[in-house]
Amino acid sequence: MHYKKHLMNSRLPVVGIGASADGLEALEAFCSNLSSPSGFAFVIITHHQQPGHTKLLSDLLSGVTEIPVIVVEDGMVLKKNHIFVCPPGKNLALFHHRMYVMDRSSHGTMHLPIDFFLRSLAEDIQEMSIGILLSGIGTDGTLGLKTIKAVSGMTMVHAPETAKFGGMPNNAIAMGDIDFILPAEKMGQQLVQYIEASYFNNFQTLEPAEMLAATEPIQKIFILLRNRTGHDLSAYKPTTVNRRINRRMNIHQIKNTDAYVRFLQENPVEIDKLFKELLINVTNFFRDEPAFEALKHTALPKLFEDKPDNYEMRVWVPGCSTGEEAYSLAILLKEYNEQYKKSYSFQIFATDLDESSIHQAREGTYPIGIAADVSPNRLARYFDQEDNRYRISKEIRDTVIFAIQNLLQDPPFTRIDLISCRNLLIYLGAELQKQIFPHFHYTLKTGGLLFLGTSESIGNFNHLFSVIDKKCKIYQRKNIHIDLPISKPGLLPTSSHNVSSMAHKLPKPIAQPGHIARQIEKLLLEYYAPVCIIINEHGKIIYIHGHTGNYLEPAQGQPNWNIIEMAREGLRVPLATSLRKAKKKGDMDIISNGLRIKTNNGIETIDLKLVRIFEPEALQDLFLVSFHPHHDKLVTQTGEQDSNPVPGNESDKEQLAQELLFTKKSLRATIEELETSNEELKSTNEELQSSNEELETSKEEMQSLNEELNTINSELQTKVDALSKINDDMQNLLNSTNIATIFLDNNLKIRRFTKSVVNIVNLINSDIGRPLGDLALSLKYDYLIDDAKAVLQTLIYKDTEVQSTNGAWYLLRILPYRTAENMIDGLVITFIDIGRLKKAEQAAVDASMASAIVNTVCHPLLVLDENFNIITANPAFYKAFNPANENLTEQSFFTINGAAWDTEQLRGHLSKTLNHNTTFEAFNHSYEFPVIGKKHLILNGRLLQQASTNRRILLTIEDIERDKS
Repeated sequence: MHYKKHLMNSRLPVVGIGASADGLEALEAFCSNLSSPSGFAFVIITHHQQPGHTKLLSDLLSGVTEIPVIVVEDGMVLKKNHIFVCPPGKNLALFHHRMYVMDRSSHGTMHLPIDFFLRSLAEDIQEMSIGILLSGIGTDGTLGLKTIKAVSGMTMVHAPETAKFGGMPNNAIAMGDIDFILPAEKMGQQLVQYIEASYFNNFQTLEPAEMLAATEPIQKIFILLRNRTGHDLSAYKPTTVNRRINRRMNIHQIKNTDAYVRFLQENPVEIDKLFKELLINVTNFFRDEPAFEALKHTALPKLFEDKPDNYEMRVWVPGCSTGEEAYSLAILLKEYNEQYKKSYSFQIFATDLDESSIHQAREGTYPIGIAADVSPNRLARYFDQEDNRYRISKEIRDTVIFAIQNLLQDPPFTRIDLISCRNLLIYLGAELQKQIFPHFHYTLKTGGLLFLGTSESIGNFNHLFSVIDKKCKIYQRKNIHIDLPISKPGLLPTSSHNVSSMAHKLPKPIAQPGHIARQIEKLLLEYYAPVCIIINEHGKIIYIHGHTGNYLEPAQGQPNWNIIEMAREGLRVPLATSLRKAKKKGDMDIISNGLRIKTNNGIETIDLKLVRIFEPEALQDLFLVSFHPHHDKLVTQTGEQDSNPVPGNESDKEQLAQELLFTKKSLRATIEELETSNEELKSTNEELQSSNEELETSKEEMQSLNEELNTINSELQTKVDALSKINDDMQNLLNSTNIATIFLDNNLKIRRFTKSVVNIVNLINSDIGRPLGDLALSLKYDYLIDDAKAVLQTLIYKDTEVQSTNGAWYLLRILPYRTAENMIDGLVITFIDIGRLKKAEQAAVDASMASAIVNTVCHPLLVLDENFNIITANPAFYKAFNPANENLTEQSFFTINGAAWDTEQLRGHLSKTLNHNTTFEAFNHSYEFPVIGKKHLILNGRLLQQASTNRRILLTIEDIERDKS
């Protein structure tokens, strides 16, 4: 009963919704557009929500939807058509469809409640899980969505352009593999379409045989994948393949596999998405941490027990995904060295089929959510935090080389100490695993380690590996010899020797019949040729010369131009034997004497001669068969002779006995030749097998070395590209600062320079490498070389102001050039333009002098701006006209002293001076000033500055009566 209830619950789709505490608008938009009943159970997790706000959130959401909204309590069971809200400051986990509220971890890691719940959701609900990220800040939820995709669940994020805060959605999109990117109000409709897909409700319960019912469409999908990506995935486990295909069909609401095949043909991008999904790129740092601890404390000491100091360890991580496992091993090995005070170096080769995953691994940046898997100490030491992401440190990154590799087709690496292949084999069929383990055995050094996932094992390969830790799946290579794994047919290139051998065995092109006949006739003219026949090595008749009716006759049935088949009685066996010998002996003539042939006229005794033809070229490797009258004493010096004495006047019984004797001799010879040939063939086969194994060994090692070189070259090329980009950035930065800079080596030779330095030193690119002292400098400074040498010796930088021959001023700065290893490798000389600063200093000096002059003049002076406001008044003016010592700065000249200066004539003089640059002198002005009484004055005015802006008027005032006195 409990089993049936759990099975029924397992079909309940559960939607985990992550949002920021400030994402109330998005949550309301989402909930208000849910249909009731929806068919789902919804769980809302908010980030940074304050305690006490949960009830408020549930009340607000209850007002926008008919679906019941409940605050989660410990042990509560999931229910269809309900919305559950997680309490703030807590973590929420699922176990057998029950929700458990858990306290936050106290070890100081960042609180990531959305990631925590979505991971739990994926593990408990599997392919019926759905993850949604709404508006929010940060990366919480990104790794949780990745885990849901790994179990064939569905993922959805808030469209960033419609989200109030786009941080969480954008980080999830950057991870890739998001199924739907929608506004919050449209997500409910998409959920309904997803749950109504025909496969959603039944693919979980299908047996593998049922899932493969549509074998032909599945094979077509494999063909499309192979044509698009170059990789054959047909050997993956059927359950995995079909589950992933069905999930993609759910996404697009496609009801049958044939329709999905057509959809793939019309949409190549969907092929790429299906391929990436089939690769199942899911991993995390220190996955199954007890297994890593067992590797560190149990397996590695066993591996290194006989290794010398400074030993270089080689590690291979096939199926590395986005690099977490490879970096975890690098950190582990680094810690091992420090804990056991070892000096081992290590190189890790991490490979995967997915190019995008390799690219992410090379970047070495991960969401902030990895804090759930990596301890605070490791985060602080081996990662650098950049905004909301962590970047692996350079000391760890430099130990790992990433490359694209097909584990099933590409050659493996060699001389490896540790293979870490975790949670890859579970997706491969049994036949593929049988091929992979011998490759792993071949790849590892004797005593090397094999590190598998907790759900994997070595199966029936106990003879290849011994167990170090059965629970943590750590094995060690046994020192036994096995036949090397042979590559798949067609993957290895054919050697030149094989090509030539194959070409030799191919039938040669047959020339035109007329040409062959002329060549044969010419050949026969050179021989004394009685009745003869030209045949090939298979006995096919090419040409007949003379009357051969006594020796050959057409066989019954369909015409056959094979000489063996047409030979008369008594000739067939000797002819077949002679042809076999001729092919074997090469250039030796084969002669059979005294053959008794039954003809139409009785018995005829003849001699048979068979010769291989070498000239002309058109007839090479053909054979000449000639029939000669028998002579009792026929001996050949160049050929091989078969003696068959011809009996004289014997009875028929004796003739038959002689024929039987000859037949027995021929049969015995044939058997002996066959046995000899078999022995030679067996010997040749053994030699060929030995040579093939040696060749295979050499080829595998060569391919492995080549693969490593290609891997290293790819990694170096990536670094070269990155360095080139950094160099371009640095060059543009130096040029954009407009600071003239010269880089010198320790011999004061020019290493490089910026463009702006040519205004000071006439440099061109060909001057790189020349001593600085050989170049002419346009500076009024003769101590540059001496100062450079002094800085190089003392490492104390030098600052001084210098002037060029054209009058420009620069701040000359000479500093030591320090490398990343804090080594001195030359000098850096910069010239900073301080022309404006010099002019400002001079202007300040001039202004100070002018102010001093003005203040010492005994007559009252005023400086007015364009609006006739007072800028400056000297002490004499304050003494004569401002006894109250009021601050007159920025006051209008025409309003001070009770408007005593506001006369039409004075205004006219000042306006004319300002607008036409004229001066006025001896302008008489008398007025009864408040407090100081009546004054008789003479005013003089002129323009201080003629520019169109910031014009100033200087006004002098003389008191006639005071001057007279």
